[in-house]
Amino acid sequence: MKRRALLATPLLAAAPATRGALAQPRPARLPRLGMISAASADDPVAFVHLRRYLAALGWRHGETLHIEERHGNGEPGVSPRLAAEIVATQPDVIVVTGSTEARAAQQATRRIPIVFLQVVDPVALGLVASLARPGGNVTGAAASGQMLWGKRLELLAELLPPERRRLAVLTNPTNPAHARNLTDIAEQAPRLEFSARVLPLARPSDMPAVLAEAAREHAMLVPHDFILFPARRRVVAFAAEARLPAVYENRFSPEVGGMASYGADLRENYRQGAQYVDRLLRGARVEDLPVVQPNRVELVINMAAVTALGLNAPPMLLARAEEVIE
Repeated sequence: MKRRALLATPLLAAAPATRGALAQPRPARLPRLGMISAASADDPVAFVHLRRYLAALGWRHGETLHIEERHGNGEPGVSPRLAAEIVATQPDVIVVTGSTEARAAQQATRRIPIVFLQVVDPVALGLVASLARPGGNVTGAAASGQMLWGKRLELLAELLPPERRRLAVLTNPTNPAHARNLTDIAEQAPRLEFSARVLPLARPSDMPAVLAEAAREHAMLVPHDFILFPARRRVVAFAAEARLPAVYENRFSPEVGGMASYGADLRENYRQGAQYVDRLLRGARVEDLPVVQPNRVELVINMAAVTALGLNAPPMLLARAEEVIE
């Protein structure tokens, strides 16, 4: 009996260790972030900045956060499909860039928190109940409103003589924000003796014909848009070749050779968006996060482009610029 007991002792002692080895705890599920942009996957400027700001807050893909991205590559009508795909991945938070993506995400889910990065007038679009109290599951960082188009026209007026005031206005009719842009431009253009010609561009394949028509005019206004933004290098190159002074909505076009921009510094929007994602992942509620409004508008001038167009930038104009790219 003693021998049997002695032989049994190691087996009994080993049993708990074996059970522990078989029952290793599963690794904790990483928080999940879904990101939707109607723009190009080859040039995801918004998400590059967003990832950088998230990393500074401790959220790194594959380490502390799992990120799923979807991009529409400038094709109209794909945002609902992208939103459905992202919702199917069961993210904890969804980030979207503009109004088209925000609407699609809101229609796809009323439960998952949604953070937009650059939406003009989210109240008018029905995304939030109010800026201070968004309600529902959507909040974020607003983009500059249409009131800045008058300022962009004034910028052109400082550079162009009165006899060069025929204006091409590029617009995407599928973008719900652009109707407000056109209203403001139509109201402001007569004051500065501009005649504005609207050139709709509803899909990337429209680009050659639209640019050919724009070349007939004296100057051009280019909004920020999920079709136009991915093509900004092409638009900037066209403007240089056609010797067409152009003003853009934000700094990302002058940075690649465009003449000038006037608008909100969207990098601040992406920083604000990262902060909201951080707070939501840590348990904050959407209704406690008011829509952030842009508080920094910047004028960026590319002097090489101004000079190449044979224009002279008044010293007072240069003095007002937040950045002059030489």
